[in-house]
Amino acid sequence: MKNIISTSILFLLLLTSVNIIAQNSNSSIFIEIQEAFNSEDYEKIISKKSEIYKQVNSKADTISAELLYYLGDSYLAFDSLKLALQIMEEELKVRKNIKHTDPLLIGDIHFNLAYYQQLNSDYQKSIENFDEASEIYKKQSGVADPGYVESKIELAKSYGIIGEHRTSMKILEDLLKIEFVKEQYQHVVNKELGMAYFDIGYYSKSEEILKQNLEFIEKVFGKESIEFAEGLITLAIPYYYRSQYSESELLYTQALEIISKLSGNEYLTENTKNNLALLYWKIGLYEEAIEIYEEIIENEPSLQNASTYSNYAQSLIAVNQKEKAIEYFDKSLSIIKDILGEGSELYIRVLKEKALALNGVLDLENYYKLMGESYSVSKKILAKSNPEYSKYELRWGIANFRLNDIKQAEKHIKAAHNLRAKYLSKNHPLYAESSKELAELSWYKKDPKKAKEYFNETFDNYFAQIEAYFPALSEQQKANFYTNILRSTFEEFNSFAISYYKEDPELLEEMYDYQLATKGLIMYATAKARKNILNSENQELIDKYQNWISTKELISQLYSMSNEEVEQQELKLDSLLSVSSDLEKELSRASSEFADAYTAKKYSWKDVQKELKQGEAAIEMIRYREFVPDSSGIFKNKINYAALLIDKNSKNPELILLENGLELENKYIKNYRNAIRFKVRDNYSYKFYWQPIAERTKQYEKLYFSPDGIYNQISINVLFNTASKKYVLEEQNVQLLTNTKDLLAYNKTKSNSNLAANPTLFGFPNYNKGITESITENQQSASDIVENASLNRGLRGSLQRYIRGNALVTELPGTKVEVNQIDNIYKSNSNENPETYLENDADELQLKGVKSPKVLHIATHGFFLEDNETANTEEEDKYSENPLLKSGLIMAGANSFISSGLNEGARQDGILTAYEAMNLDLSDTELVVLSACETGLGELKNGEGVYGLRRAFQVAGADAIIMSLWSVDDAATQELMTSFYENWVNGIDKLTAFNQAQKTIKEKYKSPFYWGAFVMVGQ
Repeated sequence: MKNIISTSILFLLLLTSVNIIAQNSNSSIFIEIQEAFNSEDYEKIISKKSEIYKQVNSKADTISAELLYYLGDSYLAFDSLKLALQIMEEELKVRKNIKHTDPLLIGDIHFNLAYYQQLNSDYQKSIENFDEASEIYKKQSGVADPGYVESKIELAKSYGIIGEHRTSMKILEDLLKIEFVKEQYQHVVNKELGMAYFDIGYYSKSEEILKQNLEFIEKVFGKESIEFAEGLITLAIPYYYRSQYSESELLYTQALEIISKLSGNEYLTENTKNNLALLYWKIGLYEEAIEIYEEIIENEPSLQNASTYSNYAQSLIAVNQKEKAIEYFDKSLSIIKDILGEGSELYIRVLKEKALALNGVLDLENYYKLMGESYSVSKKILAKSNPEYSKYELRWGIANFRLNDIKQAEKHIKAAHNLRAKYLSKNHPLYAESSKELAELSWYKKDPKKAKEYFNETFDNYFAQIEAYFPALSEQQKANFYTNILRSTFEEFNSFAISYYKEDPELLEEMYDYQLATKGLIMYATAKARKNILNSENQELIDKYQNWISTKELISQLYSMSNEEVEQQELKLDSLLSVSSDLEKELSRASSEFADAYTAKKYSWKDVQKELKQGEAAIEMIRYREFVPDSSGIFKNKINYAALLIDKNSKNPELILLENGLELENKYIKNYRNAIRFKVRDNYSYKFYWQPIAERTKQYEKLYFSPDGIYNQISINVLFNTASKKYVLEEQNVQLLTNTKDLLAYNKTKSNSNLAANPTLFGFPNYNKGITESITENQQSASDIVENASLNRGLRGSLQRYIRGNALVTELPGTKVEVNQIDNIYKSNSNENPETYLENDADELQLKGVKSPKVLHIATHGFFLEDNETANTEEEDKYSENPLLKSGLIMAGANSFISSGLNEGARQDGILTAYEAMNLDLSDTELVVLSACETGLGELKNGEGVYGLRRAFQVAGADAIIMSLWSVDDAATQELMTSFYENWVNGIDKLTAFNQAQKTIKEKYKSPFYWGAFVMVGQ
C-alpha cells in the first residue's frame, strides 16, 4: 500500500478527532471512517465515498475536511493519485473557508498537495503550492523552520525539472545563507545545487560541489548510510558526462552495494541501475546495458519510465533491433509529451534519438524532419555552453550531410566541434565524435590535408580514451569498447589513406603506425598487466590476482559440468562470472602495475625499421572494410587487404593492395582447405594469397610477416608456386609475428644461448585414466556409456559431437615416441634433464602446475569446435559465447569425463581449454610447442588475431609458439618434432631449425597435409 510515497517529509494534520467531534455533534460517520482508517481498511472508506460527500455537501466544516483527508489518503493507498489529488484540493478549499483554521495546517496541506502534484508530473501546480507553503511557514515560524526549508528545496527541484535552472540555483543559494540550513539541511541543499550546476552544463563546478558534499555526508552520516549512497550516485553523474566512465561506474556499483543492505529503496535502486546501464551503452557494452534495462523496465506512464524506454531503445539500436527501438522511443515520447510537453528538453532529446533510429531504417524523410524539430527547440532552451547543445548542432549537421546539403552540414558540424573545443577537453569522447565527422566531410570535399588533420585529432583522442578506460574494464569489456566505439574509424582511415597515399606517402606511414598501436591491443595489454602484477613486490596485489585466477578456474569447472551437477553447486555460473569481472576491475583500480599496462609506448614503423638488418623486410598485413565518404556514411560490402612493406632502406612503407578480400575469405579459402584435406596439389592459393607479395619480397633473405584476417588461417609455407614448381617454404624464409613491433621486444631480450634450458615435456596421455579404467567385462563398455549418456551442455556435449558418434578419444602412440626421443636428444646433446610426463602423469593438473619452463612441449590431441559443433541448445548458449572455450588440449582422464560426465579429479576433467591455458605461468617461457591437431585455430577477431590456444599461451607469457592449423598425422608429426629438436639442439636458431625439419619431412611425405600444418609464431 502507498507505494507511491518514496521521499520527502509529509506534514501531519494538527487537529485531533476530539476537537473535531466537539465542533460537530453529527459525528457517527466520522467515527466509523476514523476507525476504518486507523485499522487501514481503505476499501471500506472508499466504499463510503457517497456518504462522505453527502456530509461534505451538507456542511463544509472541520469534520467534512477531515473526512476528505481520510478519503484522499485511502485513494493514495491504492496508487490512485489523480483521484487523491482532486480530493486533496477539495479538502484545502474547505479548510480555507473555516474560520480560525491553523495557518500551519493550511501550509502542510499545500506542501502535501504540491508533493503529490510533483509525483504526478504536474510541475506548474506543484510550484504554486510549494511557493504558497513556504510563504505560510515563513510568516508563521520564520526561515529557521523545517517546513520552510523543505518547501523551498522542493520548489527548487520543480523549477529544475521544467528547465528553469537559474531560478532553482537562486533558491538553493539563498537557502545556504541561512544558519539553520547549514546546521540541518546542508547536504540536501548542496546535492540539489550540484545537480543544478550540472543541468546547465557546468560539470566542473557540479563535481566540485558534490565532492565536498560527499565528504560532509561521510562525516555526519557515515559510509553505510542511504545519504552516502545518494551522494555517490549524484557525484557519478558529472563524472559520466565528463567521460570519466570508470570512476562513474565505481560510484554506481558502490552505491548499489550500500542500498542493497538497506530496505525500502527500490526507487533509488532502479534509478541507479538505469544510470549504470546508460554508462554501459556509452562505452559499447550493449548486452550489459540491455540486461539491466530489461530487469527494471515497467509500464507505468512516469518520466522515470520514459527515460528508461529511451535509454533501452538506444541500446536496442546498437544491437540492430531498430524496429523495436522505434517502438520504445514512441512510448517514451508519448509519456513526455503528456507530462512536460513538446518543448521540453527531455522531449527533444528523445526525438533526436528516434530520428537516428529512423535513419538506421532508411526513413530519411522523417529522420530529417524530426532532427530539424529537435534542433530548432534546442536553440531556444539550451545554452551554447551546455555540451548537450553541441549534440543537436552535430546531428543536424550530419542530417544535412545525409541529404547532400554540404554547406549546411559543414556549418553545423563545425559549430558543434568549436563548442566542444571551447567547453570540453580534447580528450573528451564528444570531441572525437565531431572531429571524425569533419574528417569524413573534408574527405568528401576532396580536401585530404584537412581530413588528415581531423583524423589525427580523432585518434589522439581515441588513444587517450584507451589509456583512461581500459584499466577499469574486464578483458571482454575492453574488446566490446574497442570494437563498438573505436575500431570502425581506424578502418575508415585505412580507406582514406589508400585513396590519397600517392599524393601524400606519409599516409602509409600513419596507417602502419596505427596498426602497430592497435593490432593485438587487448592481448598485449592483458599479458603486460599480468606480468607487471606477478613481478611486483605487492603481496596483497598478487594474492588478489591469484584469487581472480582461482575464480576463473571455478568458472571453467562449471562449464565442464552437466546440467544436473551445476544445479547442485552452491556457486552459480552467473554469479561467478560477475565475481570474476568485479575482481578484474578491482585489480585494475587498485594496481598501478595493472593500469600501467595500458599506457602504451607509441611505436612507429621507423622503430621497426631500425631492428631490420640488410636483406630483411617486414610486412604489416591490414584487413579493412572499404569506406566511401558519401551521404550514406556506411561501409561498402567490400574487404581489402593492404600489405605494408618496409626494409632497412625504405623511405616510407610500400603498399601491396589485395582488393579481393571477400573472395579470399570465402571462395578461395574453401579451395585451400579442400586441397589440404584431400591431399591434392593446390594450384590456385599461391596466386591469390601470396603472389603479389612474393613478387615484391623474393629478394629478401628473411621476411617478417604479421598476418591479419584470413591470413591467420593459412600456412604460408604450403602455398605452391606453379611457375617455379616450389612451395614458399623452399623459396622464402618467412617468420610470423603477431605484430611487427614484436621485433623490438625480441631483439632486446635475445640471449646468446641457442637452446632454452629446463624443457618440460607432456605426451601420450592415458585418456582412459580414472573411471573408465575400472570398467569390467560385466559392466557397460565406454562406448555404451557414451551412447546412453545424455548430451550435457557446453564442453562435454560439444566434444561428443566433435569426435563424431560414440567413439572415445583414441591413443596416439606416436606421441610417446616423440616425447621419449626429444628427451633423449636433450640428454645426449646437452646438459639438460627434461621433466617428462607420460600416460597417467600427462594430466591437466600437472600441466597447470608448470612454472615458467623455458620450453613447454605438449603432444596430444587438440580440438577446435566450429560454431556448428558447439552448443546448440538454450542451456548451452553461455558456453558458446566465450571463444576461448571452443579450443583446447585433451589430457589424461578425458575419456572418463567425455563418457560419463564425471571428472577424474579436482581441478581437472582432462580438457585444458584455451580459457584455462591463459592462466598458466609461462612468464619466462621461450617456446611452447603444441604438437596436436588444430591448435592454431580459433575464433577470428579482425585486428586482434585468433581467440584460441595461440592467444591463450601468448597471454600466459610464451615468446614463441609452434601450433597446427589442421588435423595432423601422428607418425609424420612425431618425425617433424624430432627433427626440429635435433636441429635446434645442434646450434641452429629456432625458425631455421623448424623450416629445415619441414623440408626434411617433405622429402618423405610429399603432401603439405603431413608437413605443413605447423607454423611458428614469434621469435
